[in-house]
Amino acid sequence: MSEWNISGDGMTIEQTKRRSPMRWLRDNSLKLAIVIGLSEAAVAYFKGFHFLWAIGLLAVFGYWWIRNRVPQSVRRPLWVVATSQAIAGLVVPAVFAGLFIAVIVGAILLVIMLLVLLGDLRRT
Repeated sequence: MSEWNISGDGMTIEQTKRRSPMRWLRDNSLKLAIVIGLSEAAVAYFKGFHFLWAIGLLAVFGYWWIRNRVPQSVRRPLWVVATSQAIAGLVVPAVFAGLFIAVIVGAILLVIMLLVLLGDLRRT
């Protein structure tokens, strides 16, 4: 339908947008990449594959190298693949870094609590 309103009334009827797989992929590509990346990281961790970061680097560099050479219809699925590989490569080290930070904070809190207990011992 036309975008022009020549009828004089304030309401124009617009054509409804068709749903297509590419539109769905464009709307949900980040969610899809996160789900794929997290599930791939979990499977790789439990199967003992520890070099996911290298595959993530190769996927991102490959996407950067090829993104202007492929048509737009192929670029979005490639983006999903590269992003999911990058997420999968970052998840396991991030979890271990978080656990390491939690252990350090817990150890510092234990030292502080021990000093408080020792100070309480001197009072009694």
